[in-house]
Amino acid sequence: MSDQNLKKQILKSSSIIGGASVITIFIGLIKVKVLAVLLGPTGVGLMGMLLSLLGLGSTIFGLGLGTIGVRNIAINHDNPEKVNQVRKALFLANIILGSLALILVILNRKYLSNWLFDNTDQQWAICFVGVAIFVSLIGGVQGAVLQGSRKINEQAKIKIIGAILSTIIGLGLIWWLGDKGITGFVVSVPFIGCLLGFYYTRQLPTISSVKLSWSQLWPLWKSMATLGFFYMLSGFMGEGTKLLVREILNQELDLKAVGYFQAAWSISMTYIGFVLGAMAADYYPRLTEIINNNKKVNELVNQQTEIALIFSAPILLGMLSFSPLVIHLLYSSEFTPAIEILRWQVIGDIFKIIAWPLGFILLSMGKGKVFLFLEITWNICYLGMVYFGINKVGLEITGYAFTISYMIYLVITYILVMNKINNIRWSKYVKKIIFYIITLSILILWLSYIEFWLSISLGTISVIISALFALKTFKEIRK
Repeated sequence: MSDQNLKKQILKSSSIIGGASVITIFIGLIKVKVLAVLLGPTGVGLMGMLLSLLGLGSTIFGLGLGTIGVRNIAINHDNPEKVNQVRKALFLANIILGSLALILVILNRKYLSNWLFDNTDQQWAICFVGVAIFVSLIGGVQGAVLQGSRKINEQAKIKIIGAILSTIIGLGLIWWLGDKGITGFVVSVPFIGCLLGFYYTRQLPTISSVKLSWSQLWPLWKSMATLGFFYMLSGFMGEGTKLLVREILNQELDLKAVGYFQAAWSISMTYIGFVLGAMAADYYPRLTEIINNNKKVNELVNQQTEIALIFSAPILLGMLSFSPLVIHLLYSSEFTPAIEILRWQVIGDIFKIIAWPLGFILLSMGKGKVFLFLEITWNICYLGMVYFGINKVGLEITGYAFTISYMIYLVITYILVMNKINNIRWSKYVKKIIFYIITLSILILWLSYIEFWLSISLGTISVIISALFALKTFKEIRK
């Protein structure tokens, strides 16, 4: 495949998922603004704690099977019988794991409420989160099937329709019930996603004819769970770290501090989804198919990194330059402490976007232990800096730690993947793009401490130039 054709394929899938992300980002902007007005920092903090519990539970009980399912489906895309076996095995496994999760959460609701909130008032909310974990695992199976089959359009539709419906239902519950509606808001997202996932996977070739005995299922589960265990641990650490950081903020500061952190984190995760969503949807299964061809892998990694950086640059530089306006517009003046966190998270996201195409190589190769090592490194760095720095630095440590941790993560990933494992090399053009984006972002951040209007001016110019360059690149690729 020619260099230009490869770029066109990446651009096409990135445009579809990216376009869906733009729409969901817009919906998310409306959502967070309404939430800030209706709930305030304390309510947003409570929602953040419940979302973290949902993410942690889904990660632990998911056992990494979704990630391995995508890999197995992508590898066997030319073997329908094998794909159907993987689909059925995934579904049955997640039914069992989801039921176990629900039972354990309900039985431990009092302990979980006391641990997270220092009281037992949120037991019912915890129970509903248990239901959401069950539904999330079932929905995750449908997502894995669509992703592994590279059904880009269907994934985009789920993102858009799911965002619209869950926002209407969730905000409606909060408007009607106030703080009591927060649980419904949290639960609505996996429910809508699961229903849409079922709708679109039903349009794929049926798996009703596939009959697997327990003796056939066990080897499938064992092989997926063995590798998936490392990815589960990775995800567990990530979700656990987020939950522990929120708990540290709640204990050392207050629930308002959790709300400020949640505000910055939500914005950061929303806009970066524009880039990372495209990587997960198309790049990962595409990479898995060619992982044994080092030349093609090197070519794909460079093209993916180039396109990801070029098209995310206007968003990243814009968020960095106008973070005060973004926080006040999306939330309110009450959330001013979140500005500093958001600025530094944007810098960290730049390093994250650079590192992710390399990290997916480990997923595609099945290097679970190496991938786990990288994730352990990031989580220990981030959590350690927050824990030991919260009393000396304050709330802002969450932003500083985020950037420093991803700098370390990128360096280690580069050494492992590019020198030790796959001998991948960035092209000169990709290196130039990385240099320009990092240099501009550091300049804008530095000027924000010296002269606010200089920072805004440089940021505005940078956004305009990067947007024009992205448009020029888009036209060249489409030729």
